Amino acid sequence: MSQTISVPITDNVSDTLFIPLYMRSLETRRSAPVISDPLACELVECIDYDFTKYEKSSRSQLGTAIRIRCFDQAISDFVAAHDDPVVVSLGAGLDTRFQRVHKGKGVFYELDLPEVIEFRRQLIPESEKNPYIAMSMFDTAWIGEIRERHPDASFILVAEGVFMYFDEAQIKPLIVEIAEGFGQGGLHFDVSSPWAVRNSHRHDTVKKSKAVFKWGLEDDREIQNWSQNLRYTGTTRYFEHEKWRWGMMGVMGRVLPPLKNAFRMLHYEFTS
Repeated sequence: MSQTISVPITDNVSDTLFIPLYMRSLETRRSAPVISDPLACELVECIDYDFTKYEKSSRSQLGTAIRIRCFDQAISDFVAAHDDPVVVSLGAGLDTRFQRVHKGKGVFYELDLPEVIEFRRQLIPESEKNPYIAMSMFDTAWIGEIRERHPDASFILVAEGVFMYFDEAQIKPLIVEIAEGFGQGGLHFDVSSPWAVRNSHRHDTVKKSKAVFKWGLEDDREIQNWSQNLRYTGTTRYFEHEKWRWGMMGVMGRVLPPLKNAFRMLHYEFTS
């Protein structure tokens, strides 16, 4: 990866893929990192992009690392517990979960817009166990395509830093189709509260991008009312992890409802 690669991304939401990539690289370089992602460090070095605008974003760096560790563990546990596991990353960007988690078992799909997948292919070659799908997640033909390829599989889907950039009118039918199209499995994603959406212009990295938060969720259990196939299984709150790193922000985030609920990770199961 000695050659610098230019960025062909034109979509404002897709451009935010560089935020978690850079946060992973910064965290990996710490003396006692929450996660280790050497490939993220390599990718940052070979992409012609102004990552400096996201420097000194310590809250996003820690939050991203906690989210990755949580979702990595959920997927590792799911893969270990099922005979024929399939993992699908929605809005995958330049995620490197396959490289971090895959131990020879399961197929890990990366789904994103065509321009993102084309860019990804220049940097991270796909493989039989890590195939790419160049398609909008809202064009849900990918659900039938994956089901047809893996008729007897168990499925787990993850969306990191994705859903909050879209309206509920787009997200709701997507989640319903996932729940009703995949049989049995799991769905893990992060959400913002309505308060956090209104204040996204203060977010330490999003405010430096051209994207904005649109969807805020108040009640974590609300989504299970969207489909009888959905069951809420839990919430993970960022400030409950790595408490010493959060400092006073973490203390307030564990006490004050607006901060406590601003960003969290939700875990759902779907069953037909």
